[in-house]
Amino acid sequence: MSPGALNTAVGSLREQIARLRDLGALRTVERPVSPVHELAAVAQRCDVENGPALLFTDVGEHSGRVVIGTDGTRGRVAAALGVAAGALTERYARALIDPIRPVEVDAGSVHENVRIGGDADLTELPILTHFEHDGGPYLTSGIVTAVHPQTGERNLSYHRMQVKGPRELRMVIVPRHLHRIYEAYEAMDRPMPVSIVLGVDTPLRFAAGTSGSAVPFGFDEYGIAGGLRGRGEELVRGITNDLLVPAHAEIVLEGYVPAHERADEGPFAEFAGYYKGVTPRHVVRIVAITHRHDPVYQGLISGSTEQLLLMGLPNEPAMLTAVRGGIAGVRAINVTQGGLHKFHVIVSVDKQHEGDGKDAIVAAFAAHRDVKLVVVVDHDVDPFDQVAVERAVATWFRADEDLVVITGGKGNPVDKLLTAAGTTTRMGMDATAPLAHTSTDARAEIPGAAQIDLADWLID
Repeated sequence: MSPGALNTAVGSLREQIARLRDLGALRTVERPVSPVHELAAVAQRCDVENGPALLFTDVGEHSGRVVIGTDGTRGRVAAALGVAAGALTERYARALIDPIRPVEVDAGSVHENVRIGGDADLTELPILTHFEHDGGPYLTSGIVTAVHPQTGERNLSYHRMQVKGPRELRMVIVPRHLHRIYEAYEAMDRPMPVSIVLGVDTPLRFAAGTSGSAVPFGFDEYGIAGGLRGRGEELVRGITNDLLVPAHAEIVLEGYVPAHERADEGPFAEFAGYYKGVTPRHVVRIVAITHRHDPVYQGLISGSTEQLLLMGLPNEPAMLTAVRGGIAGVRAINVTQGGLHKFHVIVSVDKQHEGDGKDAIVAAFAAHRDVKLVVVVDHDVDPFDQVAVERAVATWFRADEDLVVITGGKGNPVDKLLTAAGTTTRMGMDATAPLAHTSTDARAEIPGAAQIDLADWLID
């Protein structure tokens, strides 16, 4: 791979796999593996031990290929986008501000194989069963695309889907953008056409995971993918519907969600590590499956580092943009792994006025309603350095003056301590130094320490 190639975003999942292999960040597993628990067990162990992404070449009775962990670290995500890990959030923020419109093309490799009607069989795909008490195999990385029947607004989003037969899924649709589209169809007594995209690269995966105040309903996630990729996403029209899907996706399931129909889904182990029980959910009927030759199915384990990054990293630029709208000095934001990349946020600010820290807390809560804890630190504290953040709290935080508590806000169902009304309490900690101290208290540094390469000094 040429050095210049690493400075550009990948163009497909296969290109991303090749890049990870060249970087030594992917291992191939050629021994047969079961899609029921066994593959998930290997992948989870690899995730816990900070191991590489994995490509399994012989999964299940049909010997399918499965890749997992391609976006399991910030470094792998950055490599796919062609940027340094420290530049991820800024690159993402630019994609939100300057999205690039997708381009429709006449043909794509996702249509190399087309199976319609009775020839479409979900059970031939290496769909994984993850946890012990899961209700069966689940699609966990599928990107659902649908279009509003009246406004034409398009939406891409993730929804877990339980396989219930060769051509039937049960899908969880929470009250967000896809739910709004479905309600419009249901009010018209019409089924909602959907296409479920499986096997795409980082720009598309993270664009589909973007949420928050920076991406209101109608904001085209394909445009975000284009902004991340640096060129318009190539899309091809479906075989049995008019929905546009990525031309180079590995697999696309075409189908519809009937109006006024629900059926049991679950149990399923959610990302916080607890099971969600059996609940009536939306039904999806599949009418066609298209795929590339020898397709690569993309796995995703609930609660894995990869899934948490997919949920949380898109929140960082959306929150960064929103918080900067109120506080000009915001330098960086970290939606932390310990907070499941969703609930805890560290904000670094270049403090200009007393009160900037508390204003940043309020702005962060307003940017995303799932946030429960916000810690604000000065601009010279790395929000991704847990020790540095904790030191700032130890040095500059006083609970009687710097604590912000907001009660009665709507909480996320993952929170086990929600009130009966579904509300929670949010907390902010202003760990910035008072301006009177910033001009006189300089951080202690040893000249030249940052430039030392220990390999030049520590010789075996």
